[in-house]
Amino acid sequence: MKTLSNHALLFDRDCPLCRWYTGLFLKYHLLDSQGRVAYQDIDETFYPNVDFDLARNKIALVNRENGQATYGIDGLIAVLGNRFTIIQQIAQLKPVHWLLDQLYQLISYNRKIVIPVSCSQSASCNPSRNWVWRLLFILICAITVNGFVNLYFQQHLSSYFIGNPVWGDSALFTGQLLFQSLACYLLNERNLYDYLGHLSFISFLGAFILGVFGIGLNIFHSFGMNISMLEPLCYGIVFAWMFVEHRRRIKVAEMNSWLTLTWLLYRFMIYPIAFSIT
Repeated sequence: MKTLSNHALLFDRDCPLCRWYTGLFLKYHLLDSQGRVAYQDIDETFYPNVDFDLARNKIALVNRENGQATYGIDGLIAVLGNRFTIIQQIAQLKPVHWLLDQLYQLISYNRKIVIPVSCSQSASCNPSRNWVWRLLFILICAITVNGFVNLYFQQHLSSYFIGNPVWGDSALFTGQLLFQSLACYLLNERNLYDYLGHLSFISFLGAFILGVFGIGLNIFHSFGMNISMLEPLCYGIVFAWMFVEHRRRIKVAEMNSWLTLTWLLYRFMIYPIAFSIT
């Protein structure tokens, strides 16, 4: 096995996602035993060639012999490409490199939304606030939610749903963002930037789970099973999970706990408009 020696990734110790994938690099010997160093533990005077502000947003791969650094997707390509030359060759193609770089930035700027962290942890390696990448993240979540949820509504809740079958959940999603933004203002929750990310990602995860349930229900139906009771039940399970996950994320991120109740209030307000039980 070919190991990239004398190099170290400056990873964000407070980011579970960063700890996970850099740990895999060490476990499978893509880097040597000193191949990662926590950003928070670095003495900047020993790394004069590293742009530490850039390294908060794009993880730095530092050559321990000469101190030179590469950042972001280029650092990851160097690590993986050292073992798998095909990755290096493909990633050097300009369209592929551009796409990988955009994907990397999307994940990096939203990494503490994908896996929430406490606001009391060291903020020295928090990614910069970038509304372009946050809004793109929210847009991707919105498109996914609209696709999965509307498909479930059409296949399994069409007799209950009275909203528009094409853009109905997009309207509910947008309304939730606006309602909760107002709630943040009234509750004096200052971290609207991160809260909207969490709110969108919860809906994204809920839509994904609902999609899995939909596949399962279709399989049951193909075997002749009666799924009429399971269809609303599965939606109710997802709703309950989203409530619990919202409360958990708010607690972990140390945001205003009343936001969970306003999230619930919006749902109770909008569901009588979107659904009919008759």
